[in-house]
Amino acid sequence: MAKRFRGQHQQITPPPKPYVPTRSAHKPPFYNEIEAVSRLPYDSPEWAVFVRDVVQMPETMTPAVQEAIRQQRWKIAPNPLASIRTAAHQEARKMGL
Repeated sequence: MAKRFRGQHQQITPPPKPYVPTRSAHKPPFYNEIEAVSRLPYDSPEWAVFVRDVVQMPETMTPAVQEAIRQQRWKIAPNPLASIRTAAHQEARKMGL
């Protein structure tokens, strides 16, 4: 009995398309600057300039900013600079700065 009702009430839906995430070719502001400074050695004097001029934090926060950039959470953030500032404050608290 179940066989004769099978075809009448069955919905036909197309198979789901595979989801492939895409990234925008347009990078958020300061993305390239952060990417460039992330390749510098930690003892480079350009870090202090970056922290002071781009991140707009005191130079004493340089180790915290370096740690925030090393974590790479800024790469997926819509506002990478704000993400670095927030993470740097959290890291500074952990470091006792």
